[in-house]
Amino acid sequence: MATRENTTSEHQQALNASQVLFTANPAFLAPQAKHALQTQERFFDEAEKFAAAWFERRREATQSLIDAARRIASAGQGDPSNALTEIIEWRTKSMERLAEDMKDYTTMLGRCAGTVVKEEAEVVEELSETMTRATTTSKSKPL
Repeated sequence: MATRENTTSEHQQALNASQVLFTANPAFLAPQAKHALQTQERFFDEAEKFAAAWFERRREATQSLIDAARRIASAGQGDPSNALTEIIEWRTKSMERLAEDMKDYTTMLGRCAGTVVKEEAEVVEELSETMTRATTTSKSKPL
């Protein structure tokens, strides 16, 4: 460890400048917090869009089930193939809705992952700029 007796003023300046790295300095925490909140906000927006579409498909499924049951009941018991056809059609539409759920879910995850990458890249860029300013002294000379 460096002591005052064996460090030059240049060493001391470098040590003081690098100390910023190990402190809870708002100059370093603010960009991270800002981008974390922006990421969270985007996640909430994406989840809200996904949930709205999901609930709409569940509403459609319920309504189509009620309609199919009415058609089956109105046809009576005379033709069982009619009931089977209604059930098959309802299940087919339900499978299409489930496929749409998975498509929307995958899209949501892709957008969220893209947001994380974008926000993290911006944090790294901002922190790099902040580090450069914080560790550069007025007496520094470019190499």
